[in-house]
Amino acid sequence: MKVHIIGAGSIGGSIALRLSKRGHRVSIFDQNVVTTEMLRKKDPSIEVSSDAFTPGDLTVIALPMNSEEELLLSADFTGPAFDVASVMQPFQEIARLRKIRLISGHPMAGNVHKGPAGWDESMFDGRVFLFSPGEFATGEDLGLVLMVVSELGSSPEYLPPERHDYIVGRISQTAYFLSRTLLRLGGDFEKYSGPGYASTSRLGRQNMDMVLDMARFNGRNIASSLEEAESYLHDIRTAIEEGDLSKLEELISGY
Repeated sequence: MKVHIIGAGSIGGSIALRLSKRGHRVSIFDQNVVTTEMLRKKDPSIEVSSDAFTPGDLTVIALPMNSEEELLLSADFTGPAFDVASVMQPFQEIARLRKIRLISGHPMAGNVHKGPAGWDESMFDGRVFLFSPGEFATGEDLGLVLMVVSELGSSPEYLPPERHDYIVGRISQTAYFLSRTLLRLGGDFEKYSGPGYASTSRLGRQNMDMVLDMARFNGRNIASSLEEAESYLHDIRTAIEEGDLSKLEELISGY
């Protein structure tokens, strides 16, 4: 299969390396030519394209969400497209209006590194890969996407876009802000911290541009989750202030 990837960041580069290793013809485009040259040196069989669009069986969009929005609004897609954004609904709405054969995908994988530092062809092994076909995607398009997911070593799982964005807001995107809260509390004392602090605060060190994109494209779900978290933390604080250990135990048990 010929796969063309737009974006050579952590996710896009990792997909390119894995699919190339599995014997697929892979081409990639990124505005940062230094990055694409690094990728070609890492795997000479990957073709570096000077054009965002190159004929292939499937186009994978692995761009920051603001850049993906611009692409979907302006470019003429003639074949199937598969994106890997952490939000689905806004891009599905654009695809419906422009009759793009988009299949939304979200690998539940990644790392805190940006660009080439985050390339890892085994990143997707054993991970769930959420997907949702858009209105104009065909059964053949879906078959190509499921083949890619299989080659990445992931397990595909369907979720409607609205449900996906709600769930990811709760289990992933809101977690950044909770982690960031810990960094705010402990940032001056990190030299005393142990592995628990390091693992809990890891998400709070993510790429700021990505975080702002999450807030822009899934802000309603994130805000709702943060409101629930505020209420829960308020109840915990009240129980501690009042010395009500029975109430505290009730609040923190059950998970």
